Amino acid sequence: SYSFCTLLGFNKRLCSVTMQRLLLLTTCLVGSVNAIGSLGMGRWGQVHDGTKPSIANCTWKYYEQVLDHFGDGQGTYNERYCEYSKFWDQGGRKGPIYLYVGNESPVDEYVNNTGLMWELGEKKGALLIFAEHRYEGKSVPLMHGVTDCISYCTTSQALADYVTLITDIKKNYTTDAPVVSFGGSYGGMLAGWIRIKYPDVIAGAIAASAPVVGFPGVLGTGGLDASSAALSRGLGSKGGSTDQCYDNLRSSWPLIKEVGKSQIGRELLSKAAYRCKTSTAEDIISWGQGPWFNMAEGDYPFPSTYITYSVGPGLYPLPPWPMRVACKKGLDKDWGVAVTGNVSDVKYSLKMGAVEVNVDWDQESGNGATLTQEQIQQSGVLGLVRAMADAASVWYNLTQDKHCYGTHLKEEVDDVKVILEDVEGLQSDACSCPKCDGCPPCPLCKRESPKACSYIDKPTVSNTFAWGPICCNEDLYLANTFVQGAGRDIFWPPNQPRGYTIESVVGPKGKTTPGCYVGYDAEGLFGTPLQKDAWGTWITDYYHTGNEANFTNIVWSNGALDPWSGAGVYPKGGSALGPMVQNLTADGSSVSLIIDLGAHHLDLFFPTPNDPPSATAVRAIEEKMIDQWVEKYWAERK
Repeated sequence: SYSFCTLLGFNKRLCSVTMQRLLLLTTCLVGSVNAIGSLGMGRWGQVHDGTKPSIANCTWKYYEQVLDHFGDGQGTYNERYCEYSKFWDQGGRKGPIYLYVGNESPVDEYVNNTGLMWELGEKKGALLIFAEHRYEGKSVPLMHGVTDCISYCTTSQALADYVTLITDIKKNYTTDAPVVSFGGSYGGMLAGWIRIKYPDVIAGAIAASAPVVGFPGVLGTGGLDASSAALSRGLGSKGGSTDQCYDNLRSSWPLIKEVGKSQIGRELLSKAAYRCKTSTAEDIISWGQGPWFNMAEGDYPFPSTYITYSVGPGLYPLPPWPMRVACKKGLDKDWGVAVTGNVSDVKYSLKMGAVEVNVDWDQESGNGATLTQEQIQQSGVLGLVRAMADAASVWYNLTQDKHCYGTHLKEEVDDVKVILEDVEGLQSDACSCPKCDGCPPCPLCKRESPKACSYIDKPTVSNTFAWGPICCNEDLYLANTFVQGAGRDIFWPPNQPRGYTIESVVGPKGKTTPGCYVGYDAEGLFGTPLQKDAWGTWITDYYHTGNEANFTNIVWSNGALDPWSGAGVYPKGGSALGPMVQNLTADGSSVSLIIDLGAHHLDLFFPTPNDPPSATAVRAIEEKMIDQWVEKYWAERK
């Protein structure tokens, strides 16, 4: 919400832009590329005829959870979950339990979208459970008057909820059936993590599009632009488009910058880019680069509102293969742009008609200031800019009511100042963190002295209410979106200096900065840490990040067109551009699966006739692996 942004200490002008484009990831991904939504936010997903299973099939139930599984925090709350038992084969030892571990949105939306569970559940005679994440939907604890009420909003507490819930369900049904966890994006992280932390409870996991390797300590310098590189694939031949489209879009930004050095140039560019008034070259570039992350996430082979529901205009579906559609707006045409030099090193020259540009990293020079109107018009630059604008409008004009676009505010943070108070006498060593031998101190162990929350409880909270506190409380900060324009994507200029390192971008390892407690305190939500560790060292160690190959029975699936695939789990030397099946464990029970033409957790959706062959193949492999996990589970209990 807008108030959440301002309570973090950001100025109102920044918030008005940030909330449109970054939503609640301001907390988790400051410095990230372009328009990025929260991981796996609730979206209504596939557009279909209404014959698919949905929340209408649920038996809705509540389970009383303790607020604090690891400390002395008092109180309980009611966790909502959807149960569907009509498929369940309880004869003998056949029917498994499929558990969706809810993300940062009401669970209704995952019930509606997780076709893989519904399809396999019917085939395998499974009991289906879709559990809602604490502090989301109708599973929000009372906060007013509760001491340090927001400190219990963590991944570790949520996983403990799911384990407690499923254990009770098995007890009530008098069954020892194996449990397989499912989740996508942040939910995929949780699905993998719950298998890692509770292997005695969870027999296996389908962890789709889970960016668990995005933490700086395991990502490394080379992964900082992984998301911008991945999203760009959908605009080239690897994504079913043409490399001409990719090259044209990348070339357009320096050309716009150069032509925009004169007043007549800016006027002509603004008209070509459908600006409501004359804009600067920088504004046009920023606007033109804005939609690609969101469109890449939603680059599905079917019409979908999964992305637009939460980070766009609402229930207006993107077309099938929106990145391809964008390219066909003219970017796949040969506009006669001559490129010489080393594009990968971001040191090259462009020539288009009379327009000449020399690019050296974030600097460019050329003849733009001296170009005449006739030279600009005859160069073809304006046609290229119109093609770029038409492509961007696939996202910006989903509502089909835009005739021009306003000034695109830059996301400047120069007046954002959050001062860390002198914490002597404020901090409390009381914390509600799980045991973690050998881990750095848990962030929640250093917070203000206990306070009763003055937050006024509401009948409902906004979608993704939990996401900001989760990031704050456990330092869930992913760095795979921090760099763009470094030679592996369609962006320019680079947003970091040449020779950047993980330390220069994220900050020195071991150095803490002000936490977000000041902003939360202003809302009467107490309990967040006083300090922030941008490296996320505690959460990295707690979930054994970077050592996923040590854990069995997990499928880590990724779509090669998904921006988040840049922080996916792969074997050493593997990547989203590798083979479909990449073994992580010697016994083959944990694998990385790649959908070459897949966007954000495509495998979890209901299948469609237009799915790429790799999606069908990956779902079949997931089915086979689940069968193997279940068979092994029963064999070990004979």
